[in-house]
Amino acid sequence: MDARALVRRRAGDALIVAIAVATTIEIALSTVPDSKALLWASLMASDVCLLARRRFPFGGPLAATAILAVASFFVAHGLRELAMPVLGAIVAGWVMGYGNDRRRAILGLLLQYVCVQITTAHFDQPGAGDVLFTSLLIGGPWLAGHTVRVRQQVGWELEERTKELVEARDEIAHAAVVDERLRIARELHDVVAHSISVMTIQAGAARLLLDEGPDRAEEPLLRVEETGRETLSEMRRLLGVLRQEEPSGQLEARPSLEHLDALLEQYREAGLPVELVVEGDERTLPQGLDLAAYRVVQEALTNTLKHAAGATAVVRVVYRRDSLELTITDSGRGRAPATAPSWERGGHGLVGMRERAEIYGGRLEAGPGVGGGFVVEARFPLERVAA
Repeated sequence: MDARALVRRRAGDALIVAIAVATTIEIALSTVPDSKALLWASLMASDVCLLARRRFPFGGPLAATAILAVASFFVAHGLRELAMPVLGAIVAGWVMGYGNDRRRAILGLLLQYVCVQITTAHFDQPGAGDVLFTSLLIGGPWLAGHTVRVRQQVGWELEERTKELVEARDEIAHAAVVDERLRIARELHDVVAHSISVMTIQAGAARLLLDEGPDRAEEPLLRVEETGRETLSEMRRLLGVLRQEEPSGQLEARPSLEHLDALLEQYREAGLPVELVVEGDERTLPQGLDLAAYRVVQEALTNTLKHAAGATAVVRVVYRRDSLELTITDSGRGRAPATAPSWERGGHGLVGMRERAEIYGGRLEAGPGVGGGFVVEARFPLERVAA
């Protein structure tokens, strides 16, 4: 906006300077009986007032027309015969309408009209045509300038409103990300607490076996070691997503892909026919990743239930050697991915699903399917998690 405004200002200055130069040339070549020096000085003074329009948006154009009115007492014939005074009056009317608010612009138009009619009155035998012409000469440009000003103000207001809406949207999206990270952190906290409980039980069993049979104590100690490594991994993720103190409240029991059938049954009862397809050899997953995968399926089906009434869904879980892949497809009409939070207990839509996938080094893609419907695809690399 600043660059465009600067260009317009420089273009306006160039136009006024061009009028002044053309005025000098026209006066020099004219054969008017009036004093050319007085005529030139009057028109130059009028142009200088127009150049001061930015500092004096009301007084500048009004002074320009007032100078011509005063000059008409002495050089009226020259003002009528020359073309450049007409251009000066047009510019003065435009500046008055464009540079002032409605009340000041109307007052300025009335005063300019009086000045123009004073000038017309000093023409030789002025007629109705002269009055009409000079009225349009000042009124037409004024109306055009004021219309442009009003439209620009509306555009600026809309631009400011758009900026405010964008900032509000960004704040809401940021709050959704923060809230979802806190939810994930609480769930990871539950995973870590469970793992530590398992370690405590296994360590106690190993201590008892050390007295009865030292050889048999190796197995629970290995379990303690394995669980401890997994717990440290989950702790690192927990510290990575936790950004503020955890709100008070009891933690939910940890869901798992092992409970996926029960989850899908809930959606069937809610009116969403959903089919489960499992490929590959099922295996025990790290608890945090297992929870994240479960939440992705849950959130995708929730979105289908909300936005694709009457659709059916298919959940495909693929266990590969180095990754876990999830594909949730529905038969709805398709919809654009939503980034705004849903403010429901199930999470914050794609924001939450992407956060969960990225925490475990995975990726998530969502969008309309090729043949219709909506598709959510998530991939969790197992090698990275194991490392």
